[in-house]
Amino acid sequence: MDKENNKDIALAVPGLSDISNSYMDDFLGEIREILEDIELELVNLEMDPGSRESINSIYCSFHTLRGLVGLLNDSVSTKIVAVTEELLETIKKYSPTVSKSIINVILDSVNFIKRITGNPQIVEDSKVSGEIGRHIKSLQTFKEDILLEVRQPLEKQSRIGEILVREGAIAQSEVEDILKKQSQTKMKFGEIVLREKKVNASDIIKAIRMQKIRNMGVAEQYVKIPLERLDQIIGIIQNVSTIYDSVKNEAILRFGSNDSLTIESTKAYHLITDVRNILKELRMVTLQQAFQNLTRSVCSIIEENHMEVMFSTMGENIEIDKDIADKIALPLGDMIRLLLEKAYSDRINTDGRGKEKQIGSIEVVAYEEANTIHIDITGDAVVDPEELKADSRYQENVQILSGLRCRTDIDDMGGEGVRIAIIMQR
Repeated sequence: MDKENNKDIALAVPGLSDISNSYMDDFLGEIREILEDIELELVNLEMDPGSRESINSIYCSFHTLRGLVGLLNDSVSTKIVAVTEELLETIKKYSPTVSKSIINVILDSVNFIKRITGNPQIVEDSKVSGEIGRHIKSLQTFKEDILLEVRQPLEKQSRIGEILVREGAIAQSEVEDILKKQSQTKMKFGEIVLREKKVNASDIIKAIRMQKIRNMGVAEQYVKIPLERLDQIIGIIQNVSTIYDSVKNEAILRFGSNDSLTIESTKAYHLITDVRNILKELRMVTLQQAFQNLTRSVCSIIEENHMEVMFSTMGENIEIDKDIADKIALPLGDMIRLLLEKAYSDRINTDGRGKEKQIGSIEVVAYEEANTIHIDITGDAVVDPEELKADSRYQENVQILSGLRCRTDIDDMGGEGVRIAIIMQR
């Protein structure tokens, strides 16, 4: 029964309208209470990201919400609740902890539901509708990323073609044909597959991610060491290393390189150097905080300019040196701002009739390869890489990244978009 029929019946039966409004107020009041409970549990989850009690409580609350908003015939809120519940179910099954990015996106779901239930007419606004569309896409992306990381680990020598065959995206015979063509040209495997429309670009991107993302495998135990204390230990070891270096050199001068004291001093020096290197590795931190700052900055730019662009990040658990992690978000944000201006400014929603334009996408993916760490900024809009290189802002940020011991490359992904690659040594 639709809303118009409900209104007609309510008008025809004396007193029914008041009863209907009363029930509606009860439903809305219960929804508000549940949303407040979810907010409280999200605060608890922020303090303890591994709390199964908080995760289960939030999941159950969204499950209850799904029924309540359904009774209100609110299709938009129902969609938000359903997709959020699916994400939470995936977290329950596969994630030992919840990242800050996921906590933020769940909180966004709560805020959207509050706004819609408080004023249902806002969904007719094209700007709000676009925000909701991007939010739902974010929820789905987080879910897909979690599922992607728990897939069976692939063999080290697995190639893109083999992965696509395993995923059922392409036949083995087609892979063999493409490999023959690849041997006769300078084109990459993915470029040939896309040009011949054998698979979708999304299938290739997922295959590349599955190839690059490291499966952590065996669980490890950790202890917490404040970074300040760790830096103090590194400083002490550095001083001890310098002293031993002097002792080693003095022993060589006095007793010769074959003397037992010289040999043992040299061994001690190398042991201290190994300890120093291990401590430096302990100083590594994840990209989680940097990616959160980057997401806030980029989403603010997108919303302020009313752009129809979906932004997402992946690989926030990749570890880099803390000094680089603290400083890298700013040049990354400037690079993305430049990319938005050059490639996506024509996608600003200026249609007076409220019609949405095609939503573009920019993704930042971090991964490890050999002894290097890569952070790739990829966009689906076609733009001349030389135009970006010629911009003074691009050049300035390349210099900043160079100061962080990062190398920067840019390419057009075979005409499929643009990729800015930031590469640093492990």
